[in-house]
Amino acid sequence: MNIPSLDDRLSRAAALFPACEYGADIGADHGRLSCVLLARGICERMCVADISAESLEKARKLLTDWNLLSRADVSVGDGLHAMPHPANAIAILGMGGHTICDILESGKHLLNGASLILSAHTQIHLLRKKLMDVNYRIDCEEIAYAAGRFYVVLRAIPGGEILDEKKCFLGPRLMETRCQHYSQYLDWRIEYTKKERTIEGAKRLDWLKEEKNRVCNGT
Repeated sequence: MNIPSLDDRLSRAAALFPACEYGADIGADHGRLSCVLLARGICERMCVADISAESLEKARKLLTDWNLLSRADVSVGDGLHAMPHPANAIAILGMGGHTICDILESGKHLLNGASLILSAHTQIHLLRKKLMDVNYRIDCEEIAYAAGRFYVVLRAIPGGEILDEKKCFLGPRLMETRCQHYSQYLDWRIEYTKKERTIEGAKRLDWLKEEKNRVCNGT
């Protein structure tokens, strides 16, 4: 029997997750990412954590079905405080940017140099700023398309970098690599940002249009 399938967002998160002895999936929900990371041997053991006990029961059942529960610490808890041991790599996915920023701020003393695999549904520019605050830099960024929308999935590692406001909004590695789906992602963000009837929204719209022109012109 094949291991659970992952959508494009979770598949990219799994691909960015480094092989390690102990990983953590914070906000694990159904536990599919944890199951795949354990089944593929990417992680020897994992903390599978969520603030919802009901969600964790789904994860526990999935891990049990795949005979992986003995390699998992299934933990109900808030953010990084749910981890019973320091992790080598930590995934935090499926939340808004504000929420992930709060998790990183309240648990920054628990990071211990772990690689971070992150994907925020909203306000991702705040997440990029927070990574600077906790002395992390963005190693890579990719675009995923799932459930009818685009997501940025990024990996961050220890080491400071300074990003200006524009790069925090657009994504420094996205601007450098112009990865798969980047042009379509810019179109999607342009249409979304047009709805922001604010001075800040107008500035961001200009950045997006400038970046789209740069990509189209190959400069």
